[in-house]
Amino acid sequence: MKKYFFLLIGLSLFLTACDTGAAEKVADEFHKHFDKGEIDYICENMLDAKTTAEETEGFRSFLQGIYDIGEISNRKKSVGFSEKIRNGITTVKLNYTFEINGETVYESLVFVDRGEGIGFKLFVVSMNPDKSVVDEFTEDY
Repeated sequence: MKKYFFLLIGLSLFLTACDTGAAEKVADEFHKHFDKGEIDYICENMLDAKTTAEETEGFRSFLQGIYDIGEISNRKKSVGFSEKIRNGITTVKLNYTFEINGETVYESLVFVDRGEGIGFKLFVVSMNPDKSVVDEFTEDY
């Protein structure tokens, strides 16, 4: 019985790592396009399908505003992540830091996989020099 318990734990960790890895690949793609200022590409190709036109425009304005502040450097992934599965929908939250004009900015990206074979899409982005603002905005994920 003990063997099966450890097998289940191992299998659970393996499946979690697979989902997180897929979300990390999407995060890498997001960062690649964001760092080049390709906001239109992000909004047209990477957002969750359930994002409304109004939300997309707000998202576009937010990203453009951050990008316009200055050059992004020293991006680092923070240790840890959050993964939740509810009603067949998986969300993964990944945290990063980067610098703009020498100031540290905290970033949380939340990705969603709705189980429709599309894979992870960008669901929530929060960036702010105040970590508590980022944490509060993404606390449900």
